[in-house]
Amino acid sequence: MKKVAFLAPSYPVLSETFIRTEVDSIKSCGHQVCVMTFIKYHNCSEFSYDTHEISANLHLSLLTTLSPVGMVRALSFIAKQHSMPKLSLFRYSLNLALQMRKEGVNHVHAHFAQHTCAHAITAAKMMGITSSFVAHGHDLYETPYDVHLKVNNSDFVVAVCKDMEHNLKKINHDKIKLLHCGVNINEFPPSQLSSAQRQGSTPIRLVFLGRLVEQKGLNYLLQSLHELAPQHSVTLDIIGDGALRSSLQQQVHTLGLSKIVRFLGAKSSRWVSHNLVNFDCLVAPFCVSQSGCVDTGPLVLKEAMASGVPVITTDLMGCKEIVAPGTGLIVKQKDSQSLSHAITEFIHYPYQKRQEMRRLARLNIENNFDALHQAKSLSHWIENCAS
Repeated sequence: MKKVAFLAPSYPVLSETFIRTEVDSIKSCGHQVCVMTFIKYHNCSEFSYDTHEISANLHLSLLTTLSPVGMVRALSFIAKQHSMPKLSLFRYSLNLALQMRKEGVNHVHAHFAQHTCAHAITAAKMMGITSSFVAHGHDLYETPYDVHLKVNNSDFVVAVCKDMEHNLKKINHDKIKLLHCGVNINEFPPSQLSSAQRQGSTPIRLVFLGRLVEQKGLNYLLQSLHELAPQHSVTLDIIGDGALRSSLQQQVHTLGLSKIVRFLGAKSSRWVSHNLVNFDCLVAPFCVSQSGCVDTGPLVLKEAMASGVPVITTDLMGCKEIVAPGTGLIVKQKDSQSLSHAITEFIHYPYQKRQEMRRLARLNIENNFDALHQAKSLSHWIENCAS
């Protein structure tokens, strides 16, 4: 089987656990794997594969192993770039190619349709191997760079939701594959309910998990809690950090929500997998930011449901594909009143219905978003594309 190099801007990143999950799953399919990154963090010793930092220092002893025809094709691709410094792209791609040659890589798979993708395509052409990339959200809808060029020069491209698939197929219908980011369900064991949850006691424990940035829509969630009827007993734990933390804390104070809303800060993936189950519902009010950034297939929804936690989210992109009937509620984006009504509806559900939602949520992930099953599709595409 082909040895696969995964290319990421930096690695590992707490908010990009989908990359690590995919690497682990492809390895489980039988591939040798490694990660190539421009910024390598120090906590890579825990992984069962090598992580390499790409530098501008060339390993010239391996130059003769590159393809002369491929080098011409790489230079042609570089010349057509409009959004990257061409000399930098050439130098880093050349070193990436030499590093991958040294590691015996046969296929390179990049995450994000920006500079990582451009470097992966260029290096693959230099080596005469195959390449692919997966697009996510901001790289297509907020800051797209030479997307047409990258799609047409890759062997295949992965879209993480149907709306993205539809958009990318307008560029090149034959090269686009649909594959949702998967969850390692073994990291989220079936829920063991507390005595309070078994008895259906109040308050209802809501949780928000994610970066505190505009497209997560947390300000609408806070406003929706303010609009709840006073007799509705809920709490909200906010897990994550980001640029908007101070303004959101001020909003909590202004709305008089300080007694029911807690900011817990960023937590490790291990903490998340062990503690999500303690909540009654995850609320993820995603929206399109003013700059056009949007979440296309949020992993947090799948992680919550893998833990047996129902979700309330918005009707954006992949969200509506993830939330199956009986596993949660979907509302319009940027609509705090609709969100408040959905939370109220969930509060009024009888205990038995909330328990059934927990069961269906877990079942939905097992049947449709298991990372190993998703990886088998990616492995098949990698094995069957010829250089």
